[in-house]
Amino acid sequence: MMTNGCSNRRTLKTVVADDFSRHTDFIGTLPGAFDAGLGETIYDQRNQLRRFTDQGQVFVVKRYKPVNVVQRVAYTFFRKTKAARAYLFAREFRRRGIDTPREVAYIETGGWRLFCTGYFVSLEAAGTETHLLLREVRDFSHELADAVAAQVVLMHSRGVLHGDLNLSNFLCSEQDGHYHFTMIDVNRSHFTDGMPSDDECLQNLVRTTHRRDLYEYLVRSYARQRGWDEDAAAVRALKLLDRFEHRKVRL
Repeated sequence: MMTNGCSNRRTLKTVVADDFSRHTDFIGTLPGAFDAGLGETIYDQRNQLRRFTDQGQVFVVKRYKPVNVVQRVAYTFFRKTKAARAYLFAREFRRRGIDTPREVAYIETGGWRLFCTGYFVSLEAAGTETHLLLREVRDFSHELADAVAAQVVLMHSRGVLHGDLNLSNFLCSEQDGHYHFTMIDVNRSHFTDGMPSDDECLQNLVRTTHRRDLYEYLVRSYARQRGWDEDAAAVRALKLLDRFEHRKVRL
């Protein structure tokens, strides 16, 4: 059930990528489909992910949780919604050569002309969440960890700072004996012209994992691939992680 004055929602805005215009009518039905419990549920916590099929094409649709009253005003007049950013940032990731599920559409709904809930539609991506392959095993693969570090170096070299660089947002698959990563949950990312500063790069790594041995290995591998002093980078990164974890405990 929608709250915060969002019970009588209507569609305020729908944007559909040109390549998927034939699915426009179907996309318009998605808010009602969620309300009716249709689609295959993939994930259901703060946000919801469901799988739908139209004309033989499989889509993954993310419905963001309804926002509070202050956020309704902010997203209506001052800021792009999470759904809009997910769509626009996915396009920017791909423009910069970083793989992410193909953006299809986004929908913004609300009531009384104020935004309430957003939907992001993408194609389905193959792969396993990398935290299952690294963090959840006793002896993690150094080869896979090096590949993760290389993926971060690649993103940084192209001016991409993923907004939540958690290992769960790396979908991993193997192609021709090499690891391939598809990045998901990109709506909080930032972009720079060229390589971000060293401090920004290290700070970006702090969310990868709280498992200390894995985190230090990832940082050292990243530093090695950047030509940095590994020991100095590890000391700095562990201090950043301590500060990040302490901040979370205080909150």
